[in-house]
Amino acid sequence: MARPIVWSIAASDSGGGAGIQADNLTIHDLGAHACNIVTAVTAQNSVAVQAISATAVELLDKQISCLLSDMPPQAIKIGVLANAAQVRWLSHWLSHTFAHYQQQHNVQVPIIWDPVMLASTGQALTEQHDQPQINDYLQLAKQVSLLTPNAAEFMQLLNTATSPQKPEQWMLWLEIFAHSLQTNVLLTGGDQQQAQATDWLMVHEIAHTSAQHQKQIVGFSSATINTLHNHGTGCTFSAAIATSMALAYPMLDAICIAKAYVNQGLSAAYGLGQGAGVLARQGWPATLQHFPKIILPKYPKLPSNTAFHFAAIHRPLQVYPVTQSLQVLEQLLAGGARIAQLRIKQELTQAQLASEIQHAVVLGEKYQSQVFINDHWQLAIEHGAFGVHLGQEDMLEAGLEQIAHAGLALGFSSHGYFELLIAQQLNPSYLAIGHIFPTPTKTMPSQAQGLNKLKRYCDLLMGKMPLVAIGGIDSDNLKQVQACGVDMVAIVRAVEQAQDPAFSWQQLQQQWEA
Repeated sequence: MARPIVWSIAASDSGGGAGIQADNLTIHDLGAHACNIVTAVTAQNSVAVQAISATAVELLDKQISCLLSDMPPQAIKIGVLANAAQVRWLSHWLSHTFAHYQQQHNVQVPIIWDPVMLASTGQALTEQHDQPQINDYLQLAKQVSLLTPNAAEFMQLLNTATSPQKPEQWMLWLEIFAHSLQTNVLLTGGDQQQAQATDWLMVHEIAHTSAQHQKQIVGFSSATINTLHNHGTGCTFSAAIATSMALAYPMLDAICIAKAYVNQGLSAAYGLGQGAGVLARQGWPATLQHFPKIILPKYPKLPSNTAFHFAAIHRPLQVYPVTQSLQVLEQLLAGGARIAQLRIKQELTQAQLASEIQHAVVLGEKYQSQVFINDHWQLAIEHGAFGVHLGQEDMLEAGLEQIAHAGLALGFSSHGYFELLIAQQLNPSYLAIGHIFPTPTKTMPSQAQGLNKLKRYCDLLMGKMPLVAIGGIDSDNLKQVQACGVDMVAIVRAVEQAQDPAFSWQQLQQQWEA
């Protein structure tokens, strides 16, 4: 499989811990290919930056032009820009040449900028005689998909020396700043010397992401890893975001991956010289403890520190049919399905809805089956359903405590790392992951996950809760999906469009058990 190309526009670190060297290690370790546009050569080690020599803009232009003609990027990471001339040149190139390229090729390449102004040892990384002005930086910031400043860099970009005193003030300033730039801004928190390292993202607009996760502040929080060996953390983090997006993960997922990758690297970091050492490179992160806890201040009903206790689903687990028809539901249950979902999509009055849900509950009791009701959690509680299934949008607003108190099972939908991390924090009865393959049954903002991503999700959450794959699954691909490690597969078209839904389900169930 061809590796996607990620450009690193940054300075060389002769000590090998940060800059282009850290970017290249990260990009390769996560499965992409790195191309370099070198903005400066530095003389530095683990203790100090002793000298910096900026690349002439003419040479930068030649580097970037020759790459664009032959090795165009699937993502771009920007690091150190060594003088004002470089900042202005890159801003103009992105807004003119690269904007035209993207329009011509109908692509939208993510651009991640880590606005490095000082080395971690404290020395300036810009030429003293040609310092960029704040307006130079802000013009460039308007051209990127994501800006990742730490607190000190954020204050410089705001052109103020007065730091906010309260978290709410930080959030307000972050929201105003992102809105003024019309871009996404991630304020990193690993340099704050606190027990939790929390990065705060102000979402402006993110592709392939639910509307419920747009225009809001999101926290990505992990326990601080206390180590001296943290040189190149910011470079690694931003390069990991760019690489994950080049691998077709949406931005929210990419931030989760990058956060886990950095935590993993810090946990095994090592020293080389007399100063700060470097992060270890240990491949794709696959340990849940390295991934962040998601904080959504916009949704107070979704507490970040509460795991609810929902009813468990009964095993052995089966092929899980989903239907919008009571008639099909009864055929499936009579045919032997011991778990099924009623997903009512047609417009009904409240009385009609209540009647259908009550009928589904009666069918579940008649055939001793676990019948889940999609979305309508109040009616499911009222009529004593076995369980409720909620999509991400409904999960954010539903009365989870009421569902748990009523003794119902609860399943959640998820569409990638970000959403499955939110869901698993709440301890559902099962977690559905989709859509795995393209499907005509439902219009989705998310991209099809595919088998490679599904396998990674299963490896991450194996044994924590039952996992269900959904979306475009049929007899042709069922065994491939099963091999990824899921506990169940949910099927829609294979029963809804079958002449004999029960027989179709039985065939798939036999294939699953074979």
